[in-house]
Amino acid sequence: MSLPVELQNIFSNKQKSYKMVLILALLTEMQSTGSNLVSLLNLKQRFLSLLQERESNGLVVDSTPEKVGTTWNSMTVNNVQSVISTPIAALSAILEQKDDLIGFKEELFESWSNEVQIELYEYAQSELANYYNQQNNNSFSLKEALSDILSTYLTAKRETFAGHRLGNLVRQDIPSALRKLPFIHSKLKIQGSVGQGNWATIPWISIMDKRITETTRQGEYLVYLFAEDMQSVYLTFMQGVTIPVAEKGKPAAYQYFKRKVNEIRNMLPLEGMIKDDAIYLTSGGLGQDYQVSTIAYYRYELDQLPDDEQLIEDLNNAVTNYNEYVFKVINTTEETEQSISFNYTISHLYAGQGILKYLQDHGPTAISLEELVANQATVLLSGDDVKHPKERIKHLGRALRDLGLLSINENQFSLTDLGQEYANHFNENKWILSEAQVRLIRRQLTNVEDQPPLVKSINRAIQICKELNSFTIDQFSLNFNEALGTLETWGEVTQKQRSIFMLNWLEILKFVSKSSQQYTYTYMEWEETPLVDSLTVIERVATIKNFIANKGFMYPDHWIENFFLSLKTKPFVILAGVSGTGKTKLVKLFAEAVGATASNGQFSLIPVRPDWSDPSDLLGYKDLSGAFRPGKLTEILVEASKPGNQHKPYFICLDEMNLARVEHYFSDLLSVLETQEWHNQRTVTTPLIHIDSLQYESDKQMYGNLYLPDNVYIVGTVNMDETTHPFSKKVLDRANTIEFNYIELGQYPSLEDLADRTDAPVPPNSLLRSEYLQLVDVYRNYKQLTENTTELLVKINGILEQIHSHVGFRIRDAVCFYMIYNERFGLLSKEAAFDMQLLQKILPRIQGSNASVKNALLQLMQVAQDRTLPLSEYREDASKLYLSMETLAASKYPHSARKIAFMLRRLEEDGFTSYWIS
Repeated sequence: MSLPVELQNIFSNKQKSYKMVLILALLTEMQSTGSNLVSLLNLKQRFLSLLQERESNGLVVDSTPEKVGTTWNSMTVNNVQSVISTPIAALSAILEQKDDLIGFKEELFESWSNEVQIELYEYAQSELANYYNQQNNNSFSLKEALSDILSTYLTAKRETFAGHRLGNLVRQDIPSALRKLPFIHSKLKIQGSVGQGNWATIPWISIMDKRITETTRQGEYLVYLFAEDMQSVYLTFMQGVTIPVAEKGKPAAYQYFKRKVNEIRNMLPLEGMIKDDAIYLTSGGLGQDYQVSTIAYYRYELDQLPDDEQLIEDLNNAVTNYNEYVFKVINTTEETEQSISFNYTISHLYAGQGILKYLQDHGPTAISLEELVANQATVLLSGDDVKHPKERIKHLGRALRDLGLLSINENQFSLTDLGQEYANHFNENKWILSEAQVRLIRRQLTNVEDQPPLVKSINRAIQICKELNSFTIDQFSLNFNEALGTLETWGEVTQKQRSIFMLNWLEILKFVSKSSQQYTYTYMEWEETPLVDSLTVIERVATIKNFIANKGFMYPDHWIENFFLSLKTKPFVILAGVSGTGKTKLVKLFAEAVGATASNGQFSLIPVRPDWSDPSDLLGYKDLSGAFRPGKLTEILVEASKPGNQHKPYFICLDEMNLARVEHYFSDLLSVLETQEWHNQRTVTTPLIHIDSLQYESDKQMYGNLYLPDNVYIVGTVNMDETTHPFSKKVLDRANTIEFNYIELGQYPSLEDLADRTDAPVPPNSLLRSEYLQLVDVYRNYKQLTENTTELLVKINGILEQIHSHVGFRIRDAVCFYMIYNERFGLLSKEAAFDMQLLQKILPRIQGSNASVKNALLQLMQVAQDRTLPLSEYREDASKLYLSMETLAASKYPHSARKIAFMLRRLEEDGFTSYWIS
């Protein structure tokens, strides 16, 4: 199967047709609408229609849930919610809901080609056909079997014991059906009993690992236990009581059971299972035995039995915990020093970041498990949506403990010395491991003393990856599970799942890289990059300014700070102004000041030609033979994307970029700029060059799915005159536009030697890389600044609406990010920073010749000067505003005030105005 790893096993665990029907309905709806996200209401209708069609044609189809309807054709969209919610939840790893829309997770969908959707549709159809064939040949249902026992057992007890059908059901049919489940491995013994010669008070069906017990009289095992009154059945993880009670006596045996219960509950996650002694099976003495020996359980009521899919999912979870326990028992018994273990169901290592951050913020004293649970909204990645936060935190905590980051003593969590050091290097987004944190864990893995099994398993996985070099998930899974010794104890689905989890960890720790298109992994040698700049941002900006000054170039006050903040906010900046003002030189010198030069390939000047009309001029094209001929930009992106170069900034200067229409040749870049998202500590975009568009394998390997990496900065220089093209709002929305029209010719090179800190190492890319993609990334930490900035933008937007030039969320977020970076680094005053954003993000949008444009400019002048103006007077003659340079200079936002005055003057003198008129 060539489907992506995330899709290959989505139907492996199924008890009804709902998963396959949901995927078919979703793909059909997507094709109809042309969008990944579709209406949930429409999806429900299509889902129901597929089931109704089979029913109408007399074909085999799952029966409707009892409490919803008697037939599919009698159901409506309103009551299908309880049916469709189960497969949606079961496929939550690949699906996401946004308000009333649903679709595949964006980061997955954008990495799939069209062929993936076609193959997934065929896969779902094939699995659905196989499922219905099995329904024709095998109608076994665990729910129906349990219900049958609960409903008829009391009557059966009054009938002849020998040869009764319930005996066959419990002893043969149910165990036989359970053995066919993919997570039931060969070491598990399944046995059922309704008594020996006479009907038992409590019938049972047990699942025992033959390596630790083959009898329910002792040891630990899983078992379905039916209450004496047949009103409920329990799936329990429990201990055999008969032999321990006989050997130790009841008081001592009870103490032993209780100690064992606490030990195992602290050892395993047991997510979703109930962990108390409120298990009531019988009023007799045996009932107390069950209570004290039960570790965890699920309880199912006769009149509320879940559907088969939920019952199987619960059993799978119970077996997973049981497998982990058996593995630990075997390793402890054998006392093998070289044992390795990876029993964790943590799919990504970053899931533990919330615990570590909370301990840092609320330490140094130990934090109780109860406090962590009470604050699950910030401690857990999924926040309040986690159904069993206590078990989840315990599970994550064990992994973090084994990595040496925290200690756990009687459910009290505290950071170790290594954990304290680790916590000092959190990113702004705590859910992304910083490079410093990656380095600390990698070093911990090389600690040769007292390595816990988890660390040994990670090191063994690293060695396997190194030996394989380039490999598929199946190749790794075979080697990894063989090393773990789990080829026989874990089912195929569990083997692959845990292998994927381990590879996710190694990808985060930079031991492997994954090709999303070919679904292969490659081992890589990670080059440690500078963790942080050795200078503060203020110091670094000062060195950049001194470097430029030493080269004999002078720029107005705060221009370098503004250029830095503009690049940090978004890696696309436009420098506009008359020819000869130093626009191109600024880009080149700034790049050189941070170590990016033409000689090392990190600075490139690309002159734009007037005849450029489509993206092929920048990205490349396929020649007549089908071979791909890369453009200059593509060559740079390939180099910048190499793992060894990811910490280096790459600058691209598009010189005179508006000699051709920017929207034509730059359209692909403008689009992918808006698709940035976090992936393994970096921001990635959708591909610029899709692998499907390439013909030759060598081209696919070199250029396939090439995206815009987060270490590339594009700066365009423009001259606005009769030979150039104007910019659309699509371009302006995505860039900060820095104007170079106000030039002081009376500046001379300094004769003093300025310290340029040539001894300081070049900074890493983290100096310039954007740290925020959505406002949610930063709103919690900068709530007041964000709201103050937004309130001011709301006021300005009210003015712009009059001339249909108002802004959207993209500009709102960009302005907020600029203001937040400025506050963090202390480069400009708040007023000076907002002045730059008003000048660079708002005013370039304004142009026109009518009275409403003038009125808008006058209202914006009130904002810029922070005072009330006699607007009625200035609507007739605004010359007092643009003739008083002293008043403009004293404005709250002087640069913006001066530009608005210039635009007003042009409007009155020429009858038309624009930001761009020079």
